[in-house]
Amino acid sequence: MRPKQLNFPPNPDYGTGSTIRRVSLRAGTDRIDGHLLDNFHEMRCSIMHDASIVTAITGQSIRIPTTVCPGAVDQLQSLVGIPIRTSMRDFYAKGIARHHCTHLLDLAVMAIGHAQSPSTEMLYQAEVPDELELPVPISIWRNGRLVFRWLVRQGAILEPQEFQGRPLGAGFAAWASLAFERDQLEAATILARTWLIAIGRRYRPSQAAGRPARDNPEMIGRCYAYSAGLVKTAVMTGAKEVHLNHHRRKA
Repeated sequence: MRPKQLNFPPNPDYGTGSTIRRVSLRAGTDRIDGHLLDNFHEMRCSIMHDASIVTAITGQSIRIPTTVCPGAVDQLQSLVGIPIRTSMRDFYAKGIARHHCTHLLDLAVMAIGHAQSPSTEMLYQAEVPDELELPVPISIWRNGRLVFRWLVRQGAILEPQEFQGRPLGAGFAAWASLAFERDQLEAATILARTWLIAIGRRYRPSQAAGRPARDNPEMIGRCYAYSAGLVKTAVMTGAKEVHLNHHRRKA
């Protein structure tokens, strides 16, 4: 579930743009490299494996919202030794994700999933237009081909009818993990995460540099940076929003 309100200056341009997230995954024989880029984040993650388990993992936080976010890279070491055939759902069981950076964990989980498909490359692009009063179409493409286009309003899917009423926030993983298999679940998760971060377009986080992260109490307990101990010292970085161009896409 995303917060309803963040304590940042409002963005006067909200309603004129979109939130875009790109995720690339490149698999070799025993290594998968992942890169995540969106309006508010940029991260990299690489996993090494022996065709059975994860043998090593590295991460890099390039553009992040708080000063403590880079520490989440160390949390990835808990994934070393995990079987590469672990289901996506299992990575998020029992509140494990709250101990990680949400976005870095997502990237690592996808990289591990692609360890089963060596020598392949995936490029996802998700787009969530600014939502005012009317429903908006949110979409995701894989290697230039449309995977999903959902009409949504206030965090619930309106169309297609088979998913009508399904949430994009709290409860998303429960229904999506039953409705979709591997690649489709991967695409659906990226699209839901893009909707999640799209609230950031309502604000100007860059104007909050130096403010304590605890100024956003709705975020406490949601992820690594907002865990009870770290949020006491976390400070907003004021990283500027990056406006991404649309890639040419196939129908």
